[in-house]
Amino acid sequence: MKIERKDIYFVIGVSVVYCSLSAVFSLTSIILPDKITMINPIEYGSLNIKEIGGHFIWGAVAAFVTLRVRYILLGGLLAVLIDSDHLVGLLHIEGIPRMSHSITFAIIATVVLMLVFSRKDYRLGTIVGTSVLTHISYDIFDGPYGFPILTPFVNTIIQLPRIDWLVFEIAAIVIIGVSSFIITKKETVQKSTSTQ
Repeated sequence: MKIERKDIYFVIGVSVVYCSLSAVFSLTSIILPDKITMINPIEYGSLNIKEIGGHFIWGAVAAFVTLRVRYILLGGLLAVLIDSDHLVGLLHIEGIPRMSHSITFAIIATVVLMLVFSRKDYRLGTIVGTSVLTHISYDIFDGPYGFPILTPFVNTIIQLPRIDWLVFEIAAIVIIGVSSFIITKKETVQKSTSTQ
């Protein structure tokens, strides 16, 4: 496992677009019903080393099954950067908290990033899609949080049992692992047929 300069540019580019998507998606909550005044993440203390490190580790552990440094880094970074939706709280406006912690965001982010960076990079799509799972996994592990998983269709905050952190993390590992196995097998077959 090694990282090259192009991998660093790729990781930075994907991270910037993902972070921006999370913030913009969260801003759309100002037009939805069931809004509340958003909490300032700095006053609340949700931006700290433990939170950032925990999310990074959870995401990187799930992405480790790719055995590729660029995806391991992305797994960790995207699990952290999804919290850019907290930045909306700095504006002290009404909206739906944690909008990016949803199935809808996972789908939109996966589609957008694959269109922007590579339609055929299925590992990227898998890492982006599962970043929501690994992020929620750490949030559940860290404390009793609820999430608007079905937003913008149902804007209710859904509380999950504390043990579910394990379910979310295992699901992410399995999804990434199966996807990587299939992709690697396909790449191996393509290489062997092209050398013949």
